[in-house]
Amino acid sequence: MKTIIGMLAVLSLASLAQGADDPALAAAGKYVQRGNEFAQKGSPARAKAEYLKALKTAPSHLDALYNVAVVCEQLNQRDEAMGYYRKYLELKPNDADVWTQLGVLYDDAGQKAEAQAAYEKALAGHPNFGRAHHNLGVLLKEQGKLKEAGEHLKKYVELEEAAGRHNGEAYYSLGTYYLGVGNARDAKLMLQRAIEIDPQSALFNNAMGDVYLVDKEPKVALVYYQKALEKDPKYALAFSGMGDAYRDLGDVAAAEKSYRRALELRGDYNLVYFKLGELYEKANPVEAIKQFEKYLASGKNLALAKQAEARLAVLRPVVEVQQIK
Repeated sequence: MKTIIGMLAVLSLASLAQGADDPALAAAGKYVQRGNEFAQKGSPARAKAEYLKALKTAPSHLDALYNVAVVCEQLNQRDEAMGYYRKYLELKPNDADVWTQLGVLYDDAGQKAEAQAAYEKALAGHPNFGRAHHNLGVLLKEQGKLKEAGEHLKKYVELEEAAGRHNGEAYYSLGTYYLGVGNARDAKLMLQRAIEIDPQSALFNNAMGDVYLVDKEPKVALVYYQKALEKDPKYALAFSGMGDAYRDLGDVAAAEKSYRRALELRGDYNLVYFKLGELYEKANPVEAIKQFEKYLASGKNLALAKQAEARLAVLRPVVEVQQIK
């Protein structure tokens, strides 16, 4: 989970004072104010038009550059948003907020090295900028750099608590980090804090279900997956987790139903094919082969590819013998 879009910049007193002596800046400031009004009314396209008028009048107007980048994000114009943030940083290179937002856009575009560099630049100038710690921690965790990831995620929690904020996102991210390194005790602690802040959160409850599943308490895990689905009935990850819990409880029919529902909601959730293959291995090897083959054919996120191939190598001869008989 990464923080993406910041607040629109309002005209600062310095901008207003400068504009009083500079007709171009004064005119640009009026366009920015008008753009802000459209943005607040939920009209990002019209806001963008006003900010562009401001930049045509005063190309170095920081508020206009920042705000047009924000509304470009809202309009799903990622490349344009990046361009405006970069222009902003040419003029104000020590802005941690803009470096962080630029990092998120790089991250979403799959440009992980650029995203990491942007977060690091944010922290170079502002070592206590919490969102950069959070986003960098999440990115490093995805890359398997767990020690460094944990340091940044812990720092984010420390900064939020020091500021008197009990931030569910911070606790969630640190909790899922602990889960990933096999520390169920601290994962429960962090996720319980997150759930106390937002008891209905599908994300937080689903993660707690995962913790109890790893801790070999599938009945308790089911309770949390069900809570997640009460909030979001179309949450595929919760159905997948529920399938795991039913599987561990020996209820094959319920597990199959949950896995199938996860795939109905997210056809690209290829890990569920692997789980179905495991579920069918003993009772229905023909179907197990189909599911493992679907997993491998998906061509993405194949962390379990070697396991799938090994299982297929065992299952195929068994099925061949059965067909001969």
